[in-house]
Amino acid sequence: MKRQVIQNVLNLPGISGMALIDGRNRPFFFGPDISLNSHQQDALAQGIQQVVDTTPAHFDTFSFRFANQLTHIYKLDQGLILLVLVTDQMPLADYRTAIGQLKTTLIEAPHNAVPTFRLLAGCVTLGSTASAAEPDGAKAPPSEPEPSERGTLTSDYQAVILALSHLSDGAAQYLGKTIVINTWKQSRPAHPWLEQFEVQRDGHFTAATAVAEGQLSLTAEQHQWVKDWVTAFMGRGGRTIRNFQALASSRLTPQEQALLLDLSSPQDS
Repeated sequence: MKRQVIQNVLNLPGISGMALIDGRNRPFFFGPDISLNSHQQDALAQGIQQVVDTTPAHFDTFSFRFANQLTHIYKLDQGLILLVLVTDQMPLADYRTAIGQLKTTLIEAPHNAVPTFRLLAGCVTLGSTASAAEPDGAKAPPSEPEPSERGTLTSDYQAVILALSHLSDGAAQYLGKTIVINTWKQSRPAHPWLEQFEVQRDGHFTAATAVAEGQLSLTAEQHQWVKDWVTAFMGRGGRTIRNFQALASSRLTPQEQALLLDLSSPQDS
């Protein structure tokens, strides 16, 4: 998913905001003029989900008025729904081009679109078209952390969040989602930085603080804190199920195992 594509849509004059809904993760609303509180967002998302579920399959786009704004709904692949709030002054030609690009990038990975969109939206500058207007050669280089906190940049938040979510899915096959969620919460090490990782009702993860601050990379120290949490999670699960680490991590790719597991430690037996 491309951050610049999201930036281009949100910088269009007349865009109030947009949301992604997939029926699995909590819906994510973002934009320069989103005035709905979390309860209103959830209610609107549930209502849209019900409407979409009852519309004929060949209807993939429809619009309605909500809170004095025009709301466009787009049905995408794998149950993904894109909601866009606009004003009546929206330039339609520019809008159609930008929305077409956004829909294309969203369906590249529809199962992970909501958490990925949430992550990338934290890096979007609202109300600014400067980055879109810069020539390729004029882009500022990415900022680096100060030497005292640099360590080794090992992985980005998106990869870690997705790996944690995949690990939850594997563990839920043996413990059930409710126990998995409770086990994550009970095993979290007492470190303030880890508190930003929120376990949702489906067992998947978000990292609210990282999104708000636009942080994409983990230092070696932060990466180790994640591994310590996973080790504690595996230890608790191993009290209930023999060989829990091997079973729960069976869904992980080798790259995800390297991100989450302390492979130098023996597995539970």
